[in-house]
Amino acid sequence: MTTALLLVSLIERLSQANVIIGIILCAIGIAVAVLARRIACAARKTSNVPNDDTILVTTKVIGLIFIVVALVVMIIQ
Repeated sequence: MTTALLLVSLIERLSQANVIIGIILCAIGIAVAVLARRIACAARKTSNVPNDDTILVTTKVIGLIFIVVALVVMIIQ
């Protein structure tokens, strides 16, 4: 019985607009962070980008900011 109540509560929580927006922002942030090296390679038009490249670091930071904003959006009710 309590499992059914927890499941209903979870479904209600996941169907809220701010949680859906947070999940979408988090997915975008993870995608940007994972694809940062490819984005930097495309921007520099080279096949090898060093780890301290400004475009690479900036892209990873932008992905991290998306993830943090997603967490804040999900917490706000």
